[in-house]
Amino acid sequence: MRQDWTLLCAGVTALPSGSIDLKNVITSIRVGDPYRVEADNTVLPIHAPMWIVSQWTAEFDVERRLLSGLLQLIAPSGERVLNQRQLEFDFRHTNVFRYIERIPDMSYAGLGTYEFHVLVSDFAERGEWGRTCLKVT
Repeated sequence: MRQDWTLLCAGVTALPSGSIDLKNVITSIRVGDPYRVEADNTVLPIHAPMWIVSQWTAEFDVERRLLSGLLQLIAPSGERVLNQRQLEFDFRHTNVFRYIERIPDMSYAGLGTYEFHVLVSDFAERGEWGRTCLKVT
């Protein structure tokens, strides 16, 4: 199993050819004054579109199955998971799988660099994972 890449972007289009078209890769966002206080349990709405796109490759036949996964948002300290959701990676009929999902909002824990982790469990000791970061200023 190989994580090829994971990105945040403003838009994504899956083309009939099997390729995808990514629009404006996002590396940072600026937060307005109402969010400049350090507050737990604050949800930051994202008014502009933001998508997470991650591509994975099954390198061996044993990996060509349905695998469970997890999408996590990690706080700037790197020590706290702000939210997470379960995923499925379906390699039964392909050796390349793309996970694509719109991110409409995110938990806010202060200024800093947030990490989105895409983890595939049941693989190796800790699983395989990919990461993309978003700097909030």
